[in-house]
Amino acid sequence: HTAEGTLMRAYQTLVITLARSMLREPVGLFFTLIFPPLLVVILGTIFGNDPTPQFDGKGFVDATLPAMSSLVVAIMGILMLPVMQLQLRESGALARLRATPLKSWTYVAADVTVHFLVGMTGVVLALVVGMLVFGVRAQGSVLLVLVAGACGLIAFLALGYTLAAVYPSAAAATGIGNGVMIVLMITSGAFIPMEALPSGVRHATQISPLRHLVDLMQGLWAGHAWSDYGVATAVLLGMIVIFGALGARLFKWG
Repeated sequence: HTAEGTLMRAYQTLVITLARSMLREPVGLFFTLIFPPLLVVILGTIFGNDPTPQFDGKGFVDATLPAMSSLVVAIMGILMLPVMQLQLRESGALARLRATPLKSWTYVAADVTVHFLVGMTGVVLALVVGMLVFGVRAQGSVLLVLVAGACGLIAFLALGYTLAAVYPSAAAATGIGNGVMIVLMITSGAFIPMEALPSGVRHATQISPLRHLVDLMQGLWAGHAWSDYGVATAVLLGMIVIFGALGARLFKWG
């Protein structure tokens, strides 16, 4: 019982410490907590939300809200987690932790917890702004949409740990991550709904893991059954298993 109590105290202390560290990164918090709901407001104000044939009778915000909220997921996994991990490694903070009795998986659990909580907060904020400001209503279960978002966030955080082990530096993680994010944002459906694109382009976007998450969240938002999205579910579960194993295997303190 004493060992379990010590482990829990170490975990709680790390969660608080890592959360405070993240709060000191205003740019990162902007893109995870402010950017998605702000994007909903800006694009919704520009394009409105009146039903149009171009979006199969839906308004712009109706057609893109799950996609805009899912951008948080990609930002957390592609940019936030790898950059913060590498900054801690380069500063020597992780090396100092290695000299303590702390186990690596305790640190990883705390780190994933903080990123998960911040990421889910960003997803919820984007959805709430769309619902309150533009009157968007889910035809399906909002709870299932959030569960799908949580699964996607875990998958991208697993990818983030793998990237953190592969990138040579925080600067490289920032540069490469920004380039990858541009591609993912373009193919996410947040700016151009997939219904408005030619079928060939829509098929090409299926190589994007974010596109599969958006398909799942939009489908659940529209009231479809989760079982209709077997491919998207398999992609997300595959990311969790494969990148989770790689991230754990490749994790390094220094």
